[in-house]
Amino acid sequence: MRNFDDPFSLKRGRPAKSIGTDPNTGLPVYVIFNGPFGPYVQLGVLDEDGKKLKRVAIPKQIDPAQITLAQALDLLILPRTLGAHPETGEPVKAAIGRFGPYVAHGKTFKSLAKDHDVLKIDLATAIELLKLARTRGAATPLRELGAHPEDGQPVQVFSGRYSPYVKHGKVNATIPKETPADAITLPQALGLLDRAGRDVK
Repeated sequence: MRNFDDPFSLKRGRPAKSIGTDPNTGLPVYVIFNGPFGPYVQLGVLDEDGKKLKRVAIPKQIDPAQITLAQALDLLILPRTLGAHPETGEPVKAAIGRFGPYVAHGKTFKSLAKDHDVLKIDLATAIELLKLARTRGAATPLRELGAHPEDGQPVQVFSGRYSPYVKHGKVNATIPKETPADAITLPQALGLLDRAGRDVK
């Protein structure tokens, strides 16, 4: 039987401390002090079958060396479902990720400030915070070149990660380096889209 006093000495050499037992599962609760993204609490040890363990990062306001079993068990409940969003009916959740505590609704995320406790934040407060979050929307085109002659949909110029490109519907075509993005014409863009070998109808 594996010795639970130091179950991580055989795995990556991460110092760990047992702080008690989860009354619901009977599994030991550990504090791991130097995880890849900071200290975290963990439920159980790595079993021979490689079962994924429950792990939750410890917020910065909690000292890992002083964390109590009750605090650890509260963290292990995360993510918390706070309730349904009144506009969509989708769940609003509170959790701790790689970059700290946050609330989420669909694809919208909002980090929590120090004055908001991820374990206590309520639905109303979370909804107000989510209103302040920047959602990922469609990119804004640099230029509008005009309508495509086949379907009337717009042909636009965008700033890409590596170079500018033209777009028509779902078809993108990179603008050659020798052609300035602010000088490309609609006929040139149509030629690029056609040569891209995509369906542009």
